[in-house]
Amino acid sequence: MKSAILLFAFLGAALAGPAGAMYRCEAPGGTVSFQDKRCPEGSKEQVVGASTPPPLVSGSDDGQRAQQIQRNQEASIRALRKTQLESTLLPAARSALAAHRQACEQELSALRAQREGTSGRFPGQQQALDETLAGTQARCDRQGRELADRVETLRSECSAVQCSAR
Repeated sequence: MKSAILLFAFLGAALAGPAGAMYRCEAPGGTVSFQDKRCPEGSKEQVVGASTPPPLVSGSDDGQRAQQIQRNQEASIRALRKTQLESTLLPAARSALAAHRQACEQELSALRAQREGTSGRFPGQQQALDETLAGTQARCDRQGRELADRVETLRSECSAVQCSAR
């Protein structure tokens, strides 16, 4: 009895249509709808986006087919990485570096102006500002080098996958 139920379930699934298929249904009045079930009777039905399994291979073709699949997969991964580098990663890294440089320059300018305002009148405060200025400069330089290194790493990777954005 259980095997009969399984057989009918399998046949029902097979007759239901391709796995992952969508149906474009056009009603007699011209109304178009998309659904994951077969269209009602009387509608024009078109299967959209059905996934078809790859052809079966046997014998000596297996090794060649596996190598071709591997090459296609590697090419797809390279193409995806190239797209990521060109459209997102490299522009974002360049933007982060430019924003960092601008923010540091503004911060250092403000500290220099503050230091100039205390020139000669408040020696203790001037010394504290000198230390703050030196620390800020060192931090900005360190972070700037890290960001510049990131841009250079991405540019090298981009060059390796032959990006158009360099």
